[in-house]
Amino acid sequence: MSALARLRLPEIEEKVCDIAAMQVGMRRDRLAPSSRLAEDLNIDSLDIVELVTEVETAFDVSLPDPRTGYAVYKTVFTRHPFRLADLAELVYLRQGFTRPDHGWWHARREEPLSADSLMFSQLDGRWGRRDSEGKSLFERLEEGTCKAYRRRSDGMRCVELPSATVELGDDSLGTLADERPRHVAELDSFLIDAEPVSTTAYCRFLNSVEEDDPQVLRDWLVLEPQDDREEHMLVRRMGSEWRPVPGTECWPMILVSWYGANAYSLWVNGRDWQPYRGELGDGVESFLPSEAQWEYAARGSRYQVYPWGDETPSQNHMRFGRHRKSATYQADTLPMARVNDLLGMSPFGLHHMAGNVWQWCRDWYEPSYYTTREASGPNPVNRTPSQVRSERGGSWIGPAELCRSSYRRGRPPLARGRCLGFRCVSVI
Repeated sequence: MSALARLRLPEIEEKVCDIAAMQVGMRRDRLAPSSRLAEDLNIDSLDIVELVTEVETAFDVSLPDPRTGYAVYKTVFTRHPFRLADLAELVYLRQGFTRPDHGWWHARREEPLSADSLMFSQLDGRWGRRDSEGKSLFERLEEGTCKAYRRRSDGMRCVELPSATVELGDDSLGTLADERPRHVAELDSFLIDAEPVSTTAYCRFLNSVEEDDPQVLRDWLVLEPQDDREEHMLVRRMGSEWRPVPGTECWPMILVSWYGANAYSLWVNGRDWQPYRGELGDGVESFLPSEAQWEYAARGSRYQVYPWGDETPSQNHMRFGRHRKSATYQADTLPMARVNDLLGMSPFGLHHMAGNVWQWCRDWYEPSYYTTREASGPNPVNRTPSQVRSERGGSWIGPAELCRSSYRRGRPPLARGRCLGFRCVSVI
Protein backbone atom coordinates (compact mmCIF):
# COMPACT_ATOMS: atom_id res chain seq x y z
CA MET A 1 0.00 0.00 0.00
CA SER A 2 1.58 3.29 -1.02
CA ALA A 3 1.40 6.44 1.03
CA LEU A 4 -0.81 7.98 -1.71
CA ALA A 5 -3.41 5.27 -1.23
CA ARG A 6 -3.65 5.81 2.50
CA LEU A 7 -7.02 4.73 3.89
CA ARG A 8 -8.94 6.38 6.67
CA LEU A 9 -9.28 4.43 9.90
CA PRO A 10 -13.08 3.92 9.54
CA GLU A 11 -12.51 2.39 6.09
CA ILE A 12 -9.93 0.00 7.48
CA GLU A 13 -12.24 -0.96 10.35
CA GLU A 14 -15.02 -1.92 7.93
CA LYS A 15 -12.70 -4.02 5.80
CA VAL A 16 -11.20 -5.74 8.86
CA CYS A 17 -14.76 -6.63 9.93
CA ASP A 18 -15.44 -8.06 6.45
CA ILE A 19 -12.31 -10.23 6.65
CA ALA A 20 -13.06 -11.38 10.20
CA ALA A 21 -16.63 -12.37 9.27
CA MET A 22 -15.28 -14.63 6.53
CA GLN A 23 -12.53 -16.05 8.74
CA VAL A 24 -14.79 -17.00 11.66
CA GLY A 25 -17.87 -17.88 9.60
CA MET A 26 -20.18 -15.28 11.15
CA ARG A 27 -22.78 -13.07 9.52
CA ARG A 28 -21.29 -9.68 8.73
CA ASP A 29 -24.07 -7.80 10.51
CA ARG A 30 -23.06 -9.51 13.77
CA LEU A 31 -19.59 -7.93 13.68
CA ALA A 32 -18.58 -4.36 14.46
CA PRO A 33 -15.27 -2.61 15.13
CA SER A 34 -16.08 -2.95 18.84
CA SER A 35 -16.32 -6.77 18.57
CA ARG A 36 -13.88 -8.41 20.98
CA LEU A 37 -11.75 -11.17 19.52
CA ALA A 38 -11.81 -13.57 22.45
CA GLU A 39 -15.14 -12.78 24.12
CA ASP A 40 -17.37 -12.10 21.08
CA LEU A 41 -15.70 -14.04 18.26
CA ASN A 42 -14.25 -16.98 20.26
CA ILE A 43 -10.90 -16.48 18.55
CA ASP A 44 -7.84 -18.32 19.86
CA SER A 45 -4.18 -18.42 18.77
CA LEU A 46 -4.84 -20.51 15.68
CA ASP A 47 -7.63 -18.22 14.49
CA ILE A 48 -5.53 -15.14 15.16
CA VAL A 49 -2.66 -16.44 13.02
CA GLU A 50 -5.10 -16.91 10.15
CA LEU A 51 -6.84 -13.57 10.69
CA VAL A 52 -3.59 -11.60 10.93
CA THR A 53 -2.14 -13.13 7.76
CA GLU A 54 -5.36 -12.44 5.84
CA VAL A 55 -5.35 -8.84 7.06
CA GLU A 56 -1.69 -8.48 6.06
CA THR A 57 -2.47 -9.73 2.55
CA ALA A 58 -5.60 -7.59 2.14
CA PHE A 59 -3.87 -4.36 3.17
CA ASP A 60 -0.37 -5.16 1.88
CA VAL A 61 1.22 -4.47 5.25
CA SER A 62 3.32 -6.49 7.63
CA LEU A 63 2.20 -7.22 11.18
CA PRO A 64 4.03 -7.12 13.47
CA ASP A 65 6.43 -4.35 12.65
CA PRO A 66 9.81 -6.10 12.20
CA ARG A 67 11.39 -3.47 14.46
CA THR A 68 9.26 -4.63 17.41
CA GLY A 69 9.53 -8.39 16.97
CA TYR A 70 6.32 -10.27 17.81
CA ALA A 71 4.72 -7.48 19.82
CA VAL A 72 1.43 -7.59 17.90
CA TYR A 73 0.82 -11.19 18.88
CA LYS A 74 1.70 -10.41 22.49
CA THR A 75 -0.70 -7.45 22.39
CA VAL A 76 -3.53 -9.58 21.02
CA PHE A 77 -3.29 -11.90 24.01
CA THR A 78 -2.62 -9.39 26.77
CA ARG A 79 -4.66 -6.30 25.92
CA HIS A 80 -8.07 -6.61 27.48
CA PRO A 81 -10.30 -6.56 25.66
CA PHE A 82 -8.70 -6.61 22.20
CA ARG A 83 -11.16 -5.56 19.49
CA LEU A 84 -11.29 -5.58 15.73
CA ALA A 85 -10.90 -1.80 15.98
CA ASP A 86 -7.52 -2.32 17.66
CA LEU A 87 -6.37 -4.60 14.86
CA ALA A 88 -7.54 -1.99 12.35
CA GLU A 89 -5.52 0.65 14.16
CA LEU A 90 -2.37 -1.43 13.80
CA VAL A 91 -3.01 -1.62 10.04
CA TYR A 92 -3.60 2.13 9.91
CA LEU A 93 -0.24 2.79 11.58
CA ARG A 94 1.58 0.46 9.18
CA GLN A 95 0.35 2.15 6.01
CA GLY A 96 3.05 3.49 3.74
CA PHE A 97 5.72 0.98 4.77
CA THR A 98 7.15 -1.42 2.21
CA ARG A 99 5.61 -4.80 2.85
CA PRO A 100 8.39 -7.34 3.47
CA ASP A 101 8.03 -11.06 2.98
CA HIS A 102 5.98 -12.64 5.76
CA GLY A 103 9.13 -14.47 6.73
CA TRP A 104 8.54 -16.77 9.68
CA TRP A 105 4.85 -17.54 9.11
CA HIS A 106 5.42 -18.55 5.47
CA ALA A 107 8.81 -20.18 5.87
CA ARG A 108 9.28 -23.83 5.13
CA ARG A 109 8.97 -25.81 8.34
CA GLU A 110 11.53 -28.21 9.68
CA GLU A 111 9.98 -31.64 10.05
CA PRO A 112 10.51 -33.07 13.55
CA LEU A 113 12.06 -36.41 14.26
CA SER A 114 10.11 -38.91 16.32
CA ALA A 115 10.58 -38.08 19.97
CA ASP A 116 11.61 -40.54 22.64
CA SER A 117 9.14 -40.92 25.47
CA LEU A 118 8.69 -42.33 28.95
CA MET A 119 5.93 -44.67 30.03
CA PHE A 120 2.58 -42.87 30.23
CA SER A 121 1.56 -42.95 33.90
CA GLN A 122 -1.57 -40.78 34.11
CA LEU A 123 -4.75 -42.65 35.02
CA ASP A 124 -8.25 -42.97 33.60
CA GLY A 125 -11.33 -44.29 35.43
CA ARG A 126 -12.49 -42.64 38.66
CA TRP A 127 -10.98 -41.73 41.98
CA GLY A 128 -12.51 -41.05 45.38
CA ARG A 129 -11.26 -40.24 48.85
CA ARG A 130 -11.87 -43.83 49.92
CA ASP A 131 -9.15 -44.87 47.45
CA SER A 132 -6.55 -43.15 49.60
CA GLU A 133 -7.82 -43.98 53.08
CA GLY A 134 -4.84 -44.67 55.31
CA LYS A 135 -2.43 -43.77 52.49
CA SER A 136 -0.44 -40.69 51.59
CA LEU A 137 -1.59 -38.88 48.46
CA PHE A 138 1.96 -39.31 47.14
CA GLU A 139 4.08 -42.44 46.79
CA ARG A 140 7.85 -42.06 46.47
CA LEU A 141 9.55 -43.01 43.21
CA GLU A 142 13.20 -43.98 43.02
CA GLU A 143 14.34 -42.08 39.94
CA GLY A 144 16.26 -39.01 38.78
CA THR A 145 18.50 -36.56 40.55
CA CYS A 146 15.53 -34.87 42.27
CA LYS A 147 13.05 -36.51 44.59
CA ALA A 148 10.08 -37.78 42.61
CA TYR A 149 6.64 -39.01 43.60
CA ARG A 150 3.53 -40.38 41.98
CA ARG A 151 0.23 -38.72 42.87
CA ARG A 152 -2.36 -41.39 43.59
CA SER A 153 -5.34 -39.29 42.52
CA ASP A 154 -4.30 -39.07 38.85
CA GLY A 155 -1.09 -41.09 38.46
CA MET A 156 0.98 -38.01 37.66
CA ARG A 157 4.72 -38.13 38.25
CA CYS A 158 5.72 -35.12 40.36
CA VAL A 159 9.21 -33.76 40.90
CA GLU A 160 10.26 -32.01 44.11
CA LEU A 161 12.12 -28.78 43.40
CA PRO A 162 14.34 -27.67 46.28
CA SER A 163 14.05 -24.25 47.89
CA ALA A 164 16.30 -21.77 46.13
CA THR A 165 17.22 -18.19 45.41
CA VAL A 166 15.97 -17.93 41.85
CA GLU A 167 16.76 -15.52 39.00
CA LEU A 168 13.59 -14.41 37.22
CA GLY A 169 12.94 -12.28 34.16
CA ASP A 170 15.30 -11.07 31.46
CA ASP A 171 16.71 -7.65 30.68
CA SER A 172 18.80 -8.65 27.68
CA LEU A 173 18.70 -6.50 24.56
CA GLY A 174 15.48 -7.11 22.64
CA THR A 175 13.43 -8.58 25.48
CA LEU A 176 10.03 -7.11 26.18
CA ALA A 177 9.21 -4.64 28.94
CA ASP A 178 7.15 -7.05 31.04
CA GLU A 179 10.15 -9.40 31.38
CA ARG A 180 12.23 -6.68 33.04
CA PRO A 181 14.09 -6.29 35.25
CA ARG A 182 15.93 -9.51 35.89
CA HIS A 183 15.60 -10.02 39.64
CA VAL A 184 15.84 -12.67 42.33
CA ALA A 185 13.26 -14.17 44.65
CA GLU A 186 13.31 -16.80 47.39
CA LEU A 187 11.15 -19.85 46.67
CA ASP A 188 10.24 -22.63 49.07
CA SER A 189 10.39 -26.25 47.98
CA PHE A 190 7.38 -27.57 46.05
CA LEU A 191 6.26 -30.46 43.86
CA ILE A 192 5.42 -29.83 40.22
CA ASP A 193 3.93 -32.14 37.61
CA ALA A 194 6.50 -33.74 35.32
CA GLU A 195 4.06 -33.45 32.40
CA PRO A 196 1.10 -31.31 31.35
CA VAL A 197 -2.22 -32.79 32.46
CA SER A 198 -3.51 -35.18 29.78
CA THR A 199 -6.94 -35.73 28.29
CA THR A 200 -7.03 -39.09 30.09
CA ALA A 201 -6.44 -37.54 33.51
CA TYR A 202 -8.88 -34.69 32.89
CA CYS A 203 -11.61 -37.18 32.02
CA ARG A 204 -10.80 -38.98 35.28
CA PHE A 205 -11.44 -35.70 37.08
CA LEU A 206 -14.75 -35.10 35.27
CA ASN A 207 -15.91 -38.66 35.93
CA SER A 208 -14.87 -38.53 39.57
CA VAL A 209 -16.62 -35.27 40.47
CA GLU A 210 -19.72 -36.21 38.41
CA GLU A 211 -20.57 -32.56 37.89
CA ASP A 212 -23.70 -32.05 35.79
CA ASP A 213 -24.34 -28.33 36.27
CA PRO A 214 -24.28 -26.89 32.71
CA GLN A 215 -22.90 -23.56 33.92
CA VAL A 216 -19.99 -25.19 35.72
CA LEU A 217 -19.14 -27.29 32.68
CA ARG A 218 -19.31 -24.18 30.48
CA ASP A 219 -16.94 -22.48 32.90
CA TRP A 220 -14.50 -25.36 32.55
CA LEU A 221 -14.58 -26.71 29.00
CA VAL A 222 -17.95 -26.93 27.23
CA LEU A 223 -18.09 -24.55 24.26
CA GLU A 224 -21.03 -22.60 22.94
CA PRO A 225 -22.93 -24.38 20.12
CA GLN A 226 -21.75 -21.86 17.51
CA ASP A 227 -18.07 -22.19 18.46
CA ASP A 228 -16.30 -23.93 15.56
CA ARG A 229 -13.53 -25.15 17.87
CA GLU A 230 -15.91 -27.88 19.00
CA GLU A 231 -14.49 -30.12 16.26
CA HIS A 232 -11.11 -29.95 18.01
CA MET A 233 -12.32 -30.89 21.48
CA LEU A 234 -10.20 -33.84 22.62
CA VAL A 235 -12.70 -35.15 25.20
CA ARG A 236 -16.28 -36.26 24.64
CA ARG A 237 -19.15 -37.20 26.92
CA MET A 238 -20.45 -40.66 26.09
CA GLY A 239 -23.54 -41.32 28.16
CA SER A 240 -22.54 -40.65 31.76
CA GLU A 241 -18.79 -40.93 31.14
CA TRP A 242 -16.18 -38.57 29.71
CA ARG A 243 -13.55 -40.13 27.42
CA PRO A 244 -10.67 -38.84 25.29
CA VAL A 245 -11.10 -38.86 21.52
CA PRO A 246 -9.45 -42.12 20.36
CA GLY A 247 -5.81 -41.54 19.56
CA THR A 248 -5.47 -38.53 21.88
CA GLU A 249 -5.29 -40.33 25.23
CA CYS A 250 -1.69 -39.17 25.84
CA TRP A 251 -2.16 -35.65 24.53
CA PRO A 252 -2.30 -32.53 26.70
CA MET A 253 -5.73 -31.33 27.75
CA ILE A 254 -6.55 -28.21 25.70
CA LEU A 255 -9.56 -25.91 25.29
CA VAL A 256 -9.76 -25.73 29.07
CA SER A 257 -10.28 -22.43 30.89
CA TRP A 258 -8.33 -21.19 33.88
CA TYR A 259 -11.39 -22.10 35.94
CA GLY A 260 -11.31 -25.66 34.60
CA ALA A 261 -7.59 -25.94 35.25
CA ASN A 262 -7.90 -24.53 38.76
CA ALA A 263 -10.79 -26.87 39.63
CA TYR A 264 -8.63 -29.83 38.57
CA SER A 265 -5.65 -28.55 40.58
CA LEU A 266 -7.78 -28.40 43.73
CA TRP A 267 -9.44 -31.78 43.18
CA VAL A 268 -6.23 -33.63 42.39
CA ASN A 269 -4.69 -32.36 45.63
CA GLY A 270 -7.62 -33.58 47.70
CA ARG A 271 -9.09 -30.11 48.23
CA ASP A 272 -12.62 -28.84 47.71
CA TRP A 273 -12.77 -27.91 44.01
CA GLN A 274 -16.02 -25.95 44.22
CA PRO A 275 -14.40 -22.52 44.93
CA TYR A 276 -12.65 -22.82 41.53
CA ARG A 277 -13.59 -19.23 40.55
CA GLY A 278 -12.32 -17.68 43.79
CA GLU A 279 -9.83 -14.82 43.75
CA LEU A 280 -6.41 -15.12 45.29
CA GLY A 281 -6.18 -13.29 48.58
CA ASP A 282 -9.69 -14.36 49.60
CA GLY A 283 -8.50 -17.48 51.38
CA VAL A 284 -9.05 -19.70 48.33
CA GLU A 285 -6.26 -22.10 47.49
CA SER A 286 -4.91 -22.78 44.01
CA PHE A 287 -2.50 -25.48 42.94
CA LEU A 288 -1.56 -24.00 39.60
CA PRO A 289 2.08 -22.89 39.60
CA SER A 290 2.88 -19.26 40.23
CA GLU A 291 4.80 -17.53 37.46
CA ALA A 292 7.88 -17.63 39.68
CA GLN A 293 7.52 -21.37 40.32
CA TRP A 294 6.93 -22.02 36.65
CA GLU A 295 9.99 -20.02 35.51
CA TYR A 296 12.20 -21.74 38.10
CA ALA A 297 10.89 -25.14 37.01
CA ALA A 298 11.52 -24.28 33.35
CA ARG A 299 15.18 -23.28 33.48
CA GLY A 300 16.53 -23.80 36.98
CA SER A 301 17.65 -21.24 39.52
CA ARG A 302 20.05 -19.40 37.19
CA TYR A 303 19.26 -17.49 34.03
CA GLN A 304 19.26 -19.19 30.64
CA VAL A 305 17.10 -18.47 27.60
CA TYR A 306 15.47 -21.89 27.23
CA PRO A 307 15.14 -24.94 29.50
CA TRP A 308 18.13 -26.60 27.81
CA GLY A 309 20.31 -23.46 27.72
CA ASP A 310 20.90 -20.75 25.14
CA GLU A 311 21.11 -22.98 22.05
CA THR A 312 18.78 -21.98 19.20
CA PRO A 313 15.71 -24.25 19.29
CA SER A 314 14.92 -26.92 16.75
CA GLN A 315 11.99 -29.31 16.47
CA ASN A 316 14.18 -31.83 18.28
CA HIS A 317 14.16 -29.55 21.33
CA MET A 318 10.45 -28.76 21.42
CA ARG A 319 7.29 -28.47 19.32
CA PHE A 320 6.77 -24.96 17.96
CA GLY A 321 5.69 -23.37 14.68
CA ARG A 322 3.87 -26.43 13.39
CA HIS A 323 0.90 -24.58 11.89
CA ARG A 324 0.85 -23.77 8.17
CA LYS A 325 -1.40 -21.03 6.86
CA SER A 326 -4.85 -22.36 5.91
CA ALA A 327 -4.07 -25.85 7.25
CA THR A 328 -7.10 -27.68 8.66
CA TYR A 329 -7.15 -30.36 11.33
CA GLN A 330 -9.33 -33.03 12.81
CA ALA A 331 -9.24 -33.49 16.58
CA ASP A 332 -6.73 -36.31 16.30
CA THR A 333 -4.50 -34.59 13.71
CA LEU A 334 -3.61 -31.44 15.63
CA PRO A 335 0.22 -31.35 15.41
CA MET A 336 0.86 -31.69 19.15
CA ALA A 337 3.24 -34.00 20.99
CA ARG A 338 2.27 -36.49 23.70
CA VAL A 339 2.71 -35.30 27.27
CA ASN A 340 5.21 -38.09 27.96
CA ASP A 341 7.46 -37.25 24.97
CA LEU A 342 10.93 -36.08 25.95
CA LEU A 343 10.59 -32.57 24.53
CA GLY A 344 10.96 -29.11 26.07
CA MET A 345 12.93 -30.80 28.85
CA SER A 346 13.92 -28.70 31.87
CA PRO A 347 17.00 -29.23 34.07
CA PHE A 348 14.68 -31.03 36.50
CA GLY A 349 13.45 -33.54 33.91
CA LEU A 350 10.08 -31.85 33.34
CA HIS A 351 8.49 -32.30 29.92
CA HIS A 352 7.21 -29.51 27.68
CA MET A 353 8.50 -26.57 29.68
CA ALA A 354 8.90 -24.92 26.27
CA GLY A 355 6.56 -25.40 23.34
CA ASN A 356 3.68 -27.79 22.66
CA VAL A 357 1.04 -26.04 24.83
CA TRP A 358 0.90 -22.83 26.82
CA GLN A 359 0.26 -23.46 30.52
CA TRP A 360 -2.03 -21.55 32.86
CA CYS A 361 -0.38 -20.06 35.95
CA ARG A 362 -1.84 -19.01 39.27
CA ASP A 363 -1.10 -15.28 39.04
CA TRP A 364 -3.12 -12.45 37.66
CA TYR A 365 -1.12 -11.11 34.72
CA GLU A 366 0.23 -7.58 35.09
CA PRO A 367 2.85 -6.25 32.61
CA SER A 368 4.63 -4.17 35.25
CA TYR A 369 4.60 -6.83 37.98
CA TYR A 370 8.34 -7.52 37.78
CA THR A 371 9.04 -3.89 38.69
CA THR A 372 7.21 -4.21 42.00
CA ARG A 373 8.75 -4.94 45.39
CA GLU A 374 6.43 -7.95 45.76
CA ALA A 375 8.02 -9.67 42.73
CA SER A 376 11.32 -9.90 44.63
CA GLY A 377 9.73 -11.04 47.86
CA PRO A 378 9.50 -14.62 49.14
CA ASN A 379 7.27 -16.92 47.05
CA PRO A 380 5.89 -14.11 44.88
CA VAL A 381 2.37 -14.37 43.43
CA ASN A 382 0.48 -11.48 41.88
CA ARG A 383 -2.82 -11.44 43.77
CA THR A 384 -4.12 -8.14 42.36
CA PRO A 385 -6.99 -8.83 39.91
CA SER A 386 -6.25 -7.61 36.39
CA GLN A 387 -8.95 -9.44 34.36
CA VAL A 388 -6.36 -11.76 32.78
CA ARG A 389 -4.52 -14.76 34.21
CA SER A 390 -0.91 -15.55 33.36
CA GLU A 391 0.23 -18.27 30.99
CA ARG A 392 3.74 -19.40 30.11
CA GLY A 393 5.72 -21.65 27.80
CA GLY A 394 4.77 -21.10 24.15
CA SER A 395 3.10 -23.66 21.93
CA TRP A 396 2.98 -25.71 18.73
CA ILE A 397 1.42 -22.75 16.90
CA GLY A 398 3.72 -19.83 17.64
CA PRO A 399 7.40 -19.06 16.99
CA ALA A 400 10.31 -20.05 19.21
CA GLU A 401 10.53 -16.46 20.48
CA LEU A 402 7.36 -17.05 22.51
CA CYS A 403 8.83 -20.20 24.09
CA ARG A 404 11.60 -18.43 25.99
CA SER A 405 11.47 -19.18 29.71
CA SER A 406 11.01 -15.51 30.63
CA TYR A 407 8.28 -14.73 28.06
CA ARG A 408 5.06 -13.61 29.75
CA ARG A 409 1.47 -13.07 28.64
CA GLY A 410 -2.08 -13.59 29.86
CA ARG A 411 -5.68 -14.29 28.86
CA PRO A 412 -9.10 -13.87 30.49
CA PRO A 413 -9.79 -16.81 32.82
CA LEU A 414 -12.70 -18.01 30.66
CA ALA A 415 -10.52 -18.13 27.53
CA ARG A 416 -9.90 -21.45 25.78
CA GLY A 417 -7.23 -22.30 23.25
CA ARG A 418 -6.20 -25.18 21.03
CA CYS A 419 -2.68 -24.59 22.28
CA LEU A 420 -3.42 -23.90 25.95
CA GLY A 421 -3.22 -26.48 28.74
CA PHE A 422 -1.84 -26.67 32.27
CA ARG A 423 0.11 -28.56 34.93
CA CYS A 424 -0.23 -28.50 38.70
CA VAL A 425 1.91 -28.04 41.78
CA SER A 426 1.53 -29.86 45.07
CA VAL A 427 2.88 -29.87 48.60
CA ILE A 428 3.65 -32.81 50.87
